[in-house]
Formats: sequence, structure tokens, C-alpha cells
Amino acid sequence: MIHEILRWAASLGTMGAGLVLAARVRPRTTGWAFVVLTGASIIWIAIGYLTAEYALMVQNVVVTLINLFGIYRWLIWKGKV
Repeated sequence: MIHEILRWAASLGTMGAGLVLAARVRPRTTGWAFVVLTGASIIWIAIGYLTAEYALMVQNVVVTLINLFGIYRWLIWKGKV
């Protein structure tokens, strides 16, 4: 049961944040979409571990790193674009 709830939370977070990124909204909103994606990818890592789906887990470790770069780029870094 908890696995299914986690899967749905991660799926909905990924889809919602992906829609925000595709819509090319304001930069700050884009940054927060990366925060949501980071949370979703961390949930996917947990699901991969709990279900022994190691490819899913490794994929989302890399996706988490990419999302952390997105957070830095859109919410922290103040340089010129």
C-alpha cells in the first residue's frame, strides 16, 4: 500500500513539475519546479531500493543531481543568464 502511495506521489510530482518546465513560466517558478522534481526523484530512489529495482534507483540518483543543478541555476545563482 505505501509503495503505491509513494509511486503516485512521485508520478504526480514529476508530471506537474514537468508541465511547469515545459510551459517556460517565470524563473522563480521554474526553480520551485526543480525542487518538486528533486523530491519526486528522491521518492523514486526509495521505491527503487525498497522494490530492488536498482536501475530505477541509479537513474534517479543522476536525475536528483541534475535537479539540484536546476535548483542552483534558477533559485541560487545570481549571475547573468
